Amino acid sequence: MNDTIKAPIVLTLICSAVCGLLALGNHLTKDKIAAAESQAIQDSLANAFGEAEYTTLDLQFDGVNQLFSNPDGTTIFDITTSGYEKNSQHLLIGIDENGEVSAISFVSISDSPTQSKKVQETAFLSQFIGQSEANETYDAIAGATKSSDGVHTAVTRALDIYCNHKEEILHGKDN
Repeated sequence: MNDTIKAPIVLTLICSAVCGLLALGNHLTKDKIAAAESQAIQDSLANAFGEAEYTTLDLQFDGVNQLFSNPDGTTIFDITTSGYEKNSQHLLIGIDENGEVSAISFVSISDSPTQSKKVQETAFLSQFIGQSEANETYDAIAGATKSSDGVHTAVTRALDIYCNHKEEILHGKDN
């Protein structure tokens, strides 16, 4: 067989085998990964909003993974946003019955360790607590501006959706 034909055939066979192994690996681990992510969300809910019976609301909004509510009337937005890296911040943003941000919790963050630590500090997050409408200005952290922007984007998204769809969200809690 000619070498110009042989090399592409061998490469195609190798690529096919690797693709098959990747597909098998995905099939074998997808349920475990989904369970671990679900547990991380439940842990973050409990840590930020307390142990409670959380209800998943059957509503969908652009930029929101899922919506939860708890018995005290808090609506919790599950949002993934970009910090220093694309889609590197997975947050829960709680908005209470008065339409104010009540808590912010990170499910995961994959920005650099230094940036991740800074944006998770209470000193930074506290500026968003109590907000009832999105503010264009906020105090970003020097050296972690993009990570700060990611948190600000998530809070802004949650507040905008809550303000623009409040009745729909509140009625979704009744279902």
